[in-house]
Amino acid sequence: MTIEERNIIWLDLFSFLGYQKKIKILSLFDKNQDIKKYFLSNIKLKEILTDSEFIQMSNFLDDNYLDAQIEKFIKNGISMITLSNPNYPALLKEIDTPPLCLYCKGNLQLLNSICIGIVGTRKPSDYGIVVTKQFSKELASCGVTIVSGLAVGVDTIAHKAALDENGSTIAVLAGGLFHIYPSINIGLARKLEENNLIISENTPDAMPQTYYFPMRNRIIAGLSKGVLITEAGEKSGSLITANYALDYNREIFVVPGRINSPTSAGTNNFINEYLTSFTLNSQKILDFLHLTKENQKNSAVQLDIREQIIINYIAAEQRTFQEICDYTHLPVNELNATLLNLEMEGLITKLANNSYIKS
Repeated sequence: MTIEERNIIWLDLFSFLGYQKKIKILSLFDKNQDIKKYFLSNIKLKEILTDSEFIQMSNFLDDNYLDAQIEKFIKNGISMITLSNPNYPALLKEIDTPPLCLYCKGNLQLLNSICIGIVGTRKPSDYGIVVTKQFSKELASCGVTIVSGLAVGVDTIAHKAALDENGSTIAVLAGGLFHIYPSINIGLARKLEENNLIISENTPDAMPQTYYFPMRNRIIAGLSKGVLITEAGEKSGSLITANYALDYNREIFVVPGRINSPTSAGTNNFINEYLTSFTLNSQKILDFLHLTKENQKNSAVQLDIREQIIINYIAAEQRTFQEICDYTHLPVNELNATLLNLEMEGLITKLANNSYIKS
């Protein structure tokens, strides 16, 4: 680890220091100068730090403190990728406030893979669930890394759908890696650590804070070539990610929703303002990325006449079990078996209200 990397990690350990202060402190020293060694003698630090901050930092100039923290992180499988590290994501360097250090657990190669952010509401409708699964699976099957925030709702669905396709996904946390939030997704986070990746710009000990979430969203946008919003309400946090994406000159893809659905008010309004974001299928995103569909699982499935009739019937809109039963005149037990088979093949999706939609 270089002196410059150690300097960045040491500064990061002081949670009371803002991003700009850290940048200014680093600018006072040569990259090969140990900040701790010259800290007390650099009078310009007094122009940046308050007296209280200066005193607090002065108490931790011994190498033992920094070494102990680094050793703790490494023992827990955490890699520290600073801005000067060759593994630092090239796209993320382009934003105006790239994190000085990324704390990572998992497959570091994903940091520089082809990424698309997928974000949306924490309370998706049945429509939002189906759409998010579909886009995430299709993109992941074509080698796109799905980036999201591990939140409940769209984020969780996007991560899991990518895993279902044996694809790649990155979760960007709003707190440190020692404090997975929300706790309901601890199991998912542990699964991502195996072959995928979880990252944070906050030190592993940092507890999630309200103001960390919008900051996290800028990383999702910064890592990605484009951002997809599958469903979002009028005041959804995912729209913050979209605005970051606009600032960073990233492509934005937005899926339209029902005009009377509150969970689609944000996405529909965004499309109304930015018509080019209108997106009906993953092919638009793949064309933008210059990728082709490599997984044609659904088209390779051989359907019998009953299955084909059902697929054709629900192609236009979702149908209830009773509607399908009345249309096909199939016995209930036979229809149940047929629908289950179509679900297992990934051709249809069962919704919470016992209705079905084509996947």
